[in-house]
Amino acid sequence: MNGNPAVPLASVRLAMDAMRRRGPDGEGLFSANGIALGHTRLAVIDIETGAQPMTDPETGCVLVFNGEIYNYRDIRRSLDAEGIPFVTHSDTEVLLKALARWGTGCLEKLSGMFAFAFYNPAEKTLFLARDRAGVKPLFYSVAGGSFIFASSMKAMLCFDAVGKSADLDVCSHYLATLRTTMGARTLVRGVSTLLPGECLEVSGAAGRVKTRKYWDFPVLTPSEKPNIPFERACETVSSLFADSVKEQLVSDVPLGGFLSGGLDSAVLSSLAAELTGHKFDAYGTGYDLDGYSEWPYIRMAAAFNNMRCKEVRLVPEQYPEAWAFLTDEKGLPVSTPNEIPIMHLASALKNDFTVALSGEGADEVFGGYVLSYFSARDYDRARRVPPQPGEQLTVADRAAMRLYRQVCMEDRLTPYFILNSWISPAQKSRLLTPESLGALKGDEAMLDYYTDLAGKFSGCSTFDCYMHMHARINLEGLLFRVDSSTMAASVEGRVPYTDHRLMEFAFTMPDFFKIRWKDDAAMDAGEAMNAREADAAGLLESKALLRRAFAGRVPPDIVARPKMSFPVPVREWFGGFLRETASKHIMESKFCGTLFDREQAGRLIACAELPQSGHVLWPVTSLCMWQNITGVSL
Repeated sequence: MNGNPAVPLASVRLAMDAMRRRGPDGEGLFSANGIALGHTRLAVIDIETGAQPMTDPETGCVLVFNGEIYNYRDIRRSLDAEGIPFVTHSDTEVLLKALARWGTGCLEKLSGMFAFAFYNPAEKTLFLARDRAGVKPLFYSVAGGSFIFASSMKAMLCFDAVGKSADLDVCSHYLATLRTTMGARTLVRGVSTLLPGECLEVSGAAGRVKTRKYWDFPVLTPSEKPNIPFERACETVSSLFADSVKEQLVSDVPLGGFLSGGLDSAVLSSLAAELTGHKFDAYGTGYDLDGYSEWPYIRMAAAFNNMRCKEVRLVPEQYPEAWAFLTDEKGLPVSTPNEIPIMHLASALKNDFTVALSGEGADEVFGGYVLSYFSARDYDRARRVPPQPGEQLTVADRAAMRLYRQVCMEDRLTPYFILNSWISPAQKSRLLTPESLGALKGDEAMLDYYTDLAGKFSGCSTFDCYMHMHARINLEGLLFRVDSSTMAASVEGRVPYTDHRLMEFAFTMPDFFKIRWKDDAAMDAGEAMNAREADAAGLLESKALLRRAFAGRVPPDIVARPKMSFPVPVREWFGGFLRETASKHIMESKFCGTLFDREQAGRLIACAELPQSGHVLWPVTSLCMWQNITGVSL
């Protein structure tokens, strides 16, 4: 969108081609008066008449929309009651009519995953919004006098005005966290992401851009949280999640699910099977490697729910090619190593289904990351000032020293960074060039971002603070991983655990409803332990609300099973067949010598068989692969 009628339609069409896998079933282009809206469609609701861009014949308003409005039938009934006519049966037309009738206030009525743009020619405004959890991505840039937006970074890079300049601060953040965004900033300088629960308006000939939050997680102090019995909370979770699954089963195309053998997908599959009259089938995947196979649990969950589950066995040697393919498809580095198996799983599922229900989000909502969240106890017990010379260390001091190598923690970010960083500051200082380190100024931008974010939760308990930070950082990255890996296979991934009503309720619950000691004896035994030791000793119960609410719906062995996080043995592979992949992409990248010190990179590759090297090689290789494929530069 710009004030100049000469819109770069060739670039718009290139961007549409770049998103062909996200929308293989049709395409459309609207262009008028300095604006162009392109769309590629994955047809799920109203296959015959739901094409986009969609124009409202009464107002001339135009909509392009990615995602699903799950409660569109309820909204349509409300619009019907007001005499609004419809010509299709699509959720797209319902959203278009709702925006034309009620304005941007209709966001509060929507239940779904979405990223959309709504053009009002009478007011000369363009309105964009992203769903509350951030299931669907939305990138934008104000460049060259134009406002440019798309559902993928690959599409954004089709516009000359956007350029291909990497953001050094976000590159450093990626190395530490594997996140391709840092707040609204992305790895491409000048390209922003609309945050989850955020909307944006572009207005006037000058293209003024204004963003605002329309939804956020409830942020409460411990005293503000309601006093509710645990059993009643379990009943509420059971009801809310069942409603979410039922709502997300709406589809005009075949629908199935992902089954991992963990608690989250087992609960989801159980409800979906019941709600569909046991016509819900699933796919499971994995590597036939010791310590990485989940097949027994996948079969156990399928048999328990009388489901069919097709097993997709992955071949390790296919990993490098798929890694490069997904990097190219995203226009961004792959995040976690298991993003690639998810893409393989989605590709196999596409043979039978177009829509897949997935269990992502439960850990961030109910407290599944024991070490990350329960480290709050370590911080709360830690010293704020160093011990005096000769002062005897306490039990808590010694426990902290074993995990964090220090007994003093000045603020909540100290343990957070130690436990959640792929590459530590010390490793980064050796790996990066002096020029990059100087420009980063001690990772000033990243530290400022985290300090500001943690400050928003200063009134929360430390545990709740960590959960809120993961909800803003980890959850968005996780959901982007699901979207990009499934859409690369032309599959729509749905995530019922991120229903906004379920998330709102969970974040009002006390900390010990999420992670707690299994019993008093466990608490006594854990007195001298840090979070990692207590978890390893099996003294803690994670996702307590979810486990208890659905204990009868999944096999007992799965209820009691610790989290595995879909492990992929890339650290071991770097000592074997992945060493060549790492060497090629790192040493041939323009980042080698500019971002990374060439000599240090060579040493890292030379000792790739060491587990600690593999942990560093993953983000370094991913970033260099992205540079080689897209041509970005610092």
